[in-house]
This record gives sequence, C-alpha cells and structure tokens, in this order.
Amino acid sequence: MKAVIDTGTMITFSSTCLMNVFKRFVEFNRVELIVSREVSDESVWKPIHNKRFALNAARIKHLFNEKIIHVVDTTSEITKLEKEILFLANNSFSTDRGPMAIVQRGEAEALALAQVYDATALFIDERTTRSLLENPLRLKQVLEKRQRTKVTMNKENIDKFRKMFSKIKVFRSVDVIAFAYEQDLFDNELDHSKLELEAALYAAKFSGCAVSEKEIMDYLQKK
Repeated sequence: MKAVIDTGTMITFSSTCLMNVFKRFVEFNRVELIVSREVSDESVWKPIHNKRFALNAARIKHLFNEKIIHVVDTTSEITKLEKEILFLANNSFSTDRGPMAIVQRGEAEALALAQVYDATALFIDERTTRSLLENPLRLKQVLEKRQRTKVTMNKENIDKFRKMFSKIKVFRSVDVIAFAYEQDLFDNELDHSKLELEAALYAAKFSGCAVSEKEIMDYLQKK
C-alpha cells in the first residue's frame, strides 16, 4: 500500500514515544510512505535547531534515514493540483461573510501528492480534511456550531473534491494505534492490554490527533 503522511501525524508519534509501534505497523503492513521535501523541512530540518522540538525532529529524521518514510520532490504538477484542491476545499462552505478557508496548504499538498503518486491512503490527524472527504454534511453542522451562523454548502465543489479522492482511505494516528494493537505490534514498546491501548490513544489525542472521547471508548469496546 502506498500512502502519504502529514506532518501532524509524524509529530503525534514522535511526541508520544510511539515511534517503534508506528515503525512496526508500517513494516508489518508493507506501507510505502511518502512526504514532500517541504514537509521533511517542516518536520525535521527547521525544528531540529530548536531545543524545545529537537528530539521530536530527530526521531522523525531517523525514520527518513531508515527509509520508513521516503522524501519526494514537489513537481509543477503537484503545485498546480495543490492550488486546485485549495480552491475547491476553501470554496465549499460559506457564510454571509463569504467563503470559509477550511483546508491549509499542508493538507492540500498531501492530497496532491497522493493523487500524483497514486497513493491509496492518507495519514492525517486533522479532522476537517477527513470530514470533507467522508461526511461533508456533518462538517457543515460542525462549522455552523463553531461559527454560530448559517453555513451554505457548494455541492458542485464538494462533489468535485470528493470525486478526486474517492479511492483515498484516511487514517489518523489513533487508527494506526488501534490496528497495531489488533495485530499485536505493541511488543518492544508496551504490554498488550487494554490499559496500554487506552493510554496510547489518549496520548495521541492530547498530542493533537482529532479524536473524541466517545471514539476512544468505541475503540476500547471493540478490542
């Protein structure tokens, strides 16, 4: 399986000391992970000179060096597609104040990479992009609650966006952790019990992964 991984997901695993679990998951499932050179700069070469973030950056750098994650160059095709993605996503919902910018450049670039390199999966912890792909009506409700105003959907733009990525499966770090637990890949890092699974899922949540407590409870009840 070929997949694109976003900066946020790498940071979640590096900051929670779950890199070994993540590495075993990638190797066990034969996932070919790619990132752009810009993402490698953002996740490694810029923060590694900041004492506060250097260790996390060094852990991610180790994954690059071990070829667990492969760095690819950004082409003109990717840049063009990224702009198209940003236009569609950020003109899919609007209020009386105008279109709402809901997708950032980093997520758009990850999606463009996935399209150009024929990836079938996207590892991303951010909720909005996943919701736009999987449940735009639910996203509309969330945006209305957040903005406290009526939100209008541009169905044409949403349909175009979703059609572009109809074959993409989105995984958050919590999904990877749950799958790793099912596949008994916690060894060398954690004991295999629900206590460790719960701790790992909450660690991902508190490190920035968009997951609700109800979703975590659902994970635990299924195991």
